[in-house]
Amino acid sequence: MFHTLRDRWQGAIEPIDNLVKIARDPYRFLDDLRRKSGELAELRMAGMPTVLVCSEPDAVRQLLTGSYDQLERFAGGVELFVDPLALILTDDEHHRQRRKLLNPAFNAESVRAFGPTMLEIADGVLDQLPQGTTFPMVGPMQDITMRVILRCLFGVAEGPRFEELRTLVVEYLQGVFGPDMLALGAALTPTRAHVALMKLSRRARAVAVDVPFTPSRLPVQRIADRLGRIHALLEAEIDRCLADGPETRNDVLALMLRARFADGQPMSREELHAQLLMLVIGGYETTSLSLCWAVHCLVNHPEALARVRAEVEQVMQGGFDPARVRDLNYLGAVIAEAMRLYPIGIGVSRRLRKPMRLLGRDLSAGTIVMLSVYLMQRHPSLWSEPDAFKPERMLERKPSATVHFPFGGGVWRCLGAAFAEHEMRIVLARLFTRFSVSPDPDFKVHATQKGITAGPSGGLPVQVAPIS
Repeated sequence: MFHTLRDRWQGAIEPIDNLVKIARDPYRFLDDLRRKSGELAELRMAGMPTVLVCSEPDAVRQLLTGSYDQLERFAGGVELFVDPLALILTDDEHHRQRRKLLNPAFNAESVRAFGPTMLEIADGVLDQLPQGTTFPMVGPMQDITMRVILRCLFGVAEGPRFEELRTLVVEYLQGVFGPDMLALGAALTPTRAHVALMKLSRRARAVAVDVPFTPSRLPVQRIADRLGRIHALLEAEIDRCLADGPETRNDVLALMLRARFADGQPMSREELHAQLLMLVIGGYETTSLSLCWAVHCLVNHPEALARVRAEVEQVMQGGFDPARVRDLNYLGAVIAEAMRLYPIGIGVSRRLRKPMRLLGRDLSAGTIVMLSVYLMQRHPSLWSEPDAFKPERMLERKPSATVHFPFGGGVWRCLGAAFAEHEMRIVLARLFTRFSVSPDPDFKVHATQKGITAGPSGGLPVQVAPIS
């Protein structure tokens, strides 16, 4: 009797305990899970269905390269934050068509065209870095990333509209990843919670953009008001772009307005909103936190930092040209190695559409498997000295996309991967050739989970000083 009650209590408390542990230190939690339960481990978390965490290389490769008819993407709660029309939530032909439509906005030529704007924004934010005091690096990195999103993706010019939208988006993301919305998602399911949020946002969406609007102070409604106001401002920006002529602009919104499906039809207004907000959520925390992890690696490895500075000086002789950051090969290796050690997404999940045998187990259709990015990218059978920061390994041989996949993999690989890497190269090159950056010696950095991303604890406390 006692053992039965104890087992029931442990079974009830385990999902909550797992959620707390992942939030505190997701990397440690995954290391402990593999050590205790092997490379196909059951994971239960509060508010989520049971997931199998897979970190065996052959099994991960099998799942990453699977097709639409074998697998579907399992968003793992992302439905709480984005519209059902967003690319990240779609499968099959619907996903394939929209991926094809959006790809040109993020190809190499389009990304390089954003370089001067990225450089201007990076230098402007870096000019304001506090000196002589310890501060969290995540703040400036988030500021750069959000400004890049609004300028390069939305085409919003600097000014009152820009500042209002920037503030609203940041506050919305803080709210939607906060306890009020997470509690609503747990109570209603993530999809239903998002539907409820959209209904509550109608009030703010109906207010004209030239009329001042003050969001509610009530829980959840204040998040919905910000979302509604963002939609209203995006609608105004779409109208402005159409009035300007999308063919006269090269921002992502203009490219999306010019794009046509195979039948000649453009993307609907509703879908434009869904994809634009997905790009904000997918690019804000992810890029800014990846930048912080790269800073963390470099400030703790002076020899690598010296090599980065020397490379930038050599490549950028005669002045900094953002188009030439693609020639910063060692800096690219630093970014890849930092993302190997510290992936901001700890895993990508798939739901089986057909029964599958995996690691000796027969799994039924509907089973959810999380492919652990973190565990694979530190797997001892795949990497020599897996816990060591060694950018040189990325120069010696480019790793396979099935063993190094910080941007996800397969048909669902992150659409904005090239955009993010180009931005990171520019920001890091400018930061470390303009400033001496020192870590806080009294602070031990570890990973913490924030929403759907894993970032450095304390926002990565540092000090900076200009390089004379």
